[in-house]
Amino acid sequence: MSSIVPVDSQSLLRFLQKWHGEPNSPTSKSATPNLAPEALIHWHEISSQWSDGITFHNYAIPLPELEIEDGKVPFWVENQGTWLWSFDPHDPNHPVYEKEPSSDSAPWVATGEKLSDFLVHATVFEAVLGAPATKVAFGISDDFLWVRDETRPLPFPAWNWPAPGSRIAIGEDWLALMHPSDAPAAGYDVTLAATAPEHLTWAENASGIEWTSYSSSENVTADEPLPW
Repeated sequence: MSSIVPVDSQSLLRFLQKWHGEPNSPTSKSATPNLAPEALIHWHEISSQWSDGITFHNYAIPLPELEIEDGKVPFWVENQGTWLWSFDPHDPNHPVYEKEPSSDSAPWVATGEKLSDFLVHATVFEAVLGAPATKVAFGISDDFLWVRDETRPLPFPAWNWPAPGSRIAIGEDWLALMHPSDAPAAGYDVTLAATAPEHLTWAENASGIEWTSYSSSENVTADEPLPW
């Protein structure tokens, strides 16, 4: 999978075909509001091609519901409403902003990503959260990932959600979400994800790491706590 690290909508489509299989629904096209940039419209068209969806925890606000809020247009939301992302409708690159909406006075903070990059980043993030097979460990070194020749970073800025410094690495048949740990030993909390458990067996050879494994029958859902 490292050979098709997604960086734009076309490579994102190839990534989704490898991760979720071939599309099984016709592309859905409908009248869209003036607030929807081309990148966001195209993402919704890509997403509509998989009947089971390609988001599993956070989600895109439906295009007809887009509205300007404090000069920005919220378009992506954490499933319980604890985090919100928006874009600037007046900038042609549509830079993305974020905030915790628990306070009406919370300001929008720039993420350092433009909308087209964010949509790729967020979709890969969702692939981790909805993966049929995952392994989770806390407070470990991430060296065991980076010494593997296949490992490549997702080429976008770190996120502040679910924790500051969250980033994604991609291997041949797996994804890894990591962020600095709150564990006493520090290190990183790491979630490995794949479409089948056998793609993660290599991680079991890493000495000193205690993994908790999840399968599709018991995987985390949007209504359950995240595994970190």
